[in-house]
Amino acid sequence: MSRRRFLRSLAAAPLLPAALSQTPRPPSPPPSPTPTIPSPASPVPSPSPSPPGPVAQALGDVVRIRYGSQLEEADLAEVRKGIEDNLQAADRLRKAVKLGNGDEPVNIFRPRVTPPPPPVTRRRRR
Repeated sequence: MSRRRFLRSLAAAPLLPAALSQTPRPPSPPPSPTPTIPSPASPVPSPSPSPPGPVAQALGDVVRIRYGSQLEEADLAEVRKGIEDNLQAADRLRKAVKLGNGDEPVNIFRPRVTPPPPPVTRRRRR
């Protein structure tokens, strides 16, 4: 997947729910006796049923040290869980999209040219 194709898909992502809600849905097939397996094309964030990993714990400790006086234990547990969920999502993204050595973000360089200051006019004394 090229970076341009990836960026196009990101640009179209906010329009997807509106487009899906306007399309008529086909009639649903009768229920089958065998359970259906969801397609891997639509990844669902997995909740972390296990306790946060060591990296999430360490980052949670940093939050506790910096903001512990303003947070309760339940808040810190939620922060650790959020950190763990973000780390898992980053791992899934890293595994799903393999970047090559030549892949890089699109950077458009536009120098900011400021006009020169007006010349200083000095009055001569007579």
